[in-house]
Amino acid sequence: MERLGKLALLALRVFMVAAMTAMIVLVFLNVVLRYGFNSGVSMSEELSRTLFVWLTFMGAVLALYDHGHLGVDTLISRLPRSGQILCAILGDGLMLFCSGLLLIGSWKQVLINWGNAAPVSGLPIGLTHLAAFVSSLGLIVVIGAHLLRVLTGRAGSRDLVQVVESEDIAPEIRPEAAR
Repeated sequence: MERLGKLALLALRVFMVAAMTAMIVLVFLNVVLRYGFNSGVSMSEELSRTLFVWLTFMGAVLALYDHGHLGVDTLISRLPRSGQILCAILGDGLMLFCSGLLLIGSWKQVLINWGNAAPVSGLPIGLTHLAAFVSSLGLIVVIGAHLLRVLTGRAGSRDLVQVVESEDIAPEIRPEAAR
């Protein structure tokens, strides 16, 4: 199961690099064509926007996994371990609830908008909403795994305080996740 998780993280990172590369190429090519040759790739804007939405939602999953979200941990870091555990359980429960709402709402939007086509590219509009659905699944898996570690007593102090206070001390990519 752990190997499957590492493979999923690797696939997510590769997808994000490919999406960012495609966005850069599309926008740069479009700028060169418009200013240099008075033409352009008509679907460049739609594709870039869709890729940006996917990149943002998938980045949220990776940031949650890497404990990279910014937050204020002043109170939680000063609590005794039992207080930190209680706060972690409460926080995970609330995040699971919100992720479940995102899952349900985004799936409804996918179903509603799948038959609607984007004006230039012809891609289903539901494809953009699918990013939120896939992201919510990833968030539920990451939060659920964290909650399981907390409930079984395998969570370390770094797992109980899941945020960083400054971008300067944001964690690097975990070595085990990069393999």
